[in-house]
Amino acid sequence: MELRVNDLLKINIDEDIIGDFHSSPWVYKALEVAPYVVVRRAPIINNIVPVGIRGNNRSQRQAAKVLFNNSIEIVTPEALATKKKWRTNKHLEETKMLKTLEKVESTLKNYNLVWGPTGSVGFELASGIETVTCNSDLDIIIRAQNILPINIAEEIIKQLSNLPINIDIQLEIPKGSIALAECTKNNIKIVLRTISGPKLMKNPLLEYLEE
Repeated sequence: MELRVNDLLKINIDEDIIGDFHSSPWVYKALEVAPYVVVRRAPIINNIVPVGIRGNNRSQRQAAKVLFNNSIEIVTPEALATKKKWRTNKHLEETKMLKTLEKVESTLKNYNLVWGPTGSVGFELASGIETVTCNSDLDIIIRAQNILPINIAEEIIKQLSNLPINIDIQLEIPKGSIALAECTKNNIKIVLRTISGPKLMKNPLLEYLEE
């Protein structure tokens, strides 16, 4: 299975994790509670995967690497959406996140888009550890082969604009990631996040995508 940015890996803490965590003593405790790491946007070389580790608060974020061959499980954002795992999460039932996820699911289904939750919501759904708070945003990705037509991007943003929770939507295309809002704009330069760093280029990226 091909690994992609925002996939979650369940790991063997003692065998898989690579890094110097002397300045982040919380890392091992966090991994003991929830042995999941998120794949970062960086090159994967010799099956060594760049990942991020989450702690108990926003200030606790640590870059690391893991040995992919020893990983226990891969959890993709789109798998979480396909299984609608929020419907069996009692903690999310107590927040506005549940209704927001239902609205996102019904909206994107109308456009036959492949999507999934990332960030704190994706982590909680994968690990079962309560990471979503009343202040959490909903981060989602849409998997696509190309940028969306302006009218489709506008319709999606409009339909999801009046929800009680802020939604950050990233469009993941083979070349990298674009904020969905950027797909609604013409004749400006936009940022494409790639594994080699951000690239500034004109919307709709036609010249770049045809390389």
